[in-house]
Amino acid sequence: MKRPAIFHPEAEAEFLAALAYYADQSVRTSERFEAEIRRLVASIETMPRRHGPWRHGTRRARARRFRYLVIFAERSESLLIVAVAHTRQRPDYWLQHLD
Repeated sequence: MKRPAIFHPEAEAEFLAALAYYADQSVRTSERFEAEIRRLVASIETMPRRHGPWRHGTRRARARRFRYLVIFAERSESLLIVAVAHTRQRPDYWLQHLD
């Protein structure tokens, strides 16, 4: 059963900030980044267990072309995207998004 992925407001803000950053660099790079994150979200919605357990009861999906992770938690009715995190960010900063 496919469950919808819902972005935590902070995760959505991270995604939009990264998108703006890449848009400043190149429109094409921005489009590729957006497509990659959307592909990951679709993969998460279709097969969340494909992405192995990670930290604090979450799972993560790794972008192929960008140094980003989509970190999510399974809920009964949905999948909560808790972070769209650059791999160089401080670890576990997104824990507060799980509440």
